[in-house]
Amino acid sequence: MMSPKTLLVTGATEGIGLATAQQLASSGHTVLVHGRSKQKVASVVQVLQSKGGLATGYTADFSSFTQIRQLAQDVRDDYPTLDGLLNNAGTFDGDYTGKRIVTEDNNELSLQVNVLAPFLLTALLLPTLRASGAGRVVISSSVSMGAADALGDLQLESGWSGHRAYSLSKLCDAMLSYELHSRYADPPRLTFNTMDPTAECGMGCDTKMLRAGWGSWGAPAAKSTISAKMLVSPEWGTRSGEGFASRREVRDAAARRRLWDSCVELTGADYP
Repeated sequence: MMSPKTLLVTGATEGIGLATAQQLASSGHTVLVHGRSKQKVASVVQVLQSKGGLATGYTADFSSFTQIRQLAQDVRDDYPTLDGLLNNAGTFDGDYTGKRIVTEDNNELSLQVNVLAPFLLTALLLPTLRASGAGRVVISSSVSMGAADALGDLQLESGWSGHRAYSLSKLCDAMLSYELHSRYADPPRLTFNTMDPTAECGMGCDTKMLRAGWGSWGAPAAKSTISAKMLVSPEWGTRSGEGFASRREVRDAAARRRLWDSCVELTGADYP
């Protein structure tokens, strides 16, 4: 019998995040449900609880560093130890507008929501994850990662498109996950992995993001179980640094360090 864990899932009100939250709650784990809409978060929490699950809701817009810091503080106040963090929240194509959007923190939107937000949140919650003695961090990347030529222009001030911004952000996620592994992994006390959540679906999972960027042809998001497995299954207890580790950019230590330094500068993250 798997011991119950406390797990934060960002972007848990739809798509892969919602499917993961449902899978975790049905297995007896406490799920911290994050979303940017209070109404949607409350609805998900209510449904999980109505089915006997343990769930708490948190609201934060990842286009705001202030709200990310408040989210981390709220989680730390409520749960002194955290067993797992799934950095799943993401956006696409200028929040589905087709326009390049700059956040209140002066960052291109996909960069902030998909990359800088999880980077900052992980830093803020790292002591809480360490305190569990078996903390796991999982970052959602994508087989659609790319745009390596833009690593020197993270804000995509030239050549922006929704697909290009998303592709670059998912490459950065994989690189940062591996850099986290290189710097902080201590299996089984602390692990870092990334994954393509659509891999198990065979043809991609039917999510809002997939429909917006690639059309309506995916399998149900519930078919993807890799996120939940990485967070709680015994087989992932000692595995770290996995997922896209064979990619040239991910293996490039100098490129990862440059990206890391840029993210620290842009977020003010203080990794303990």
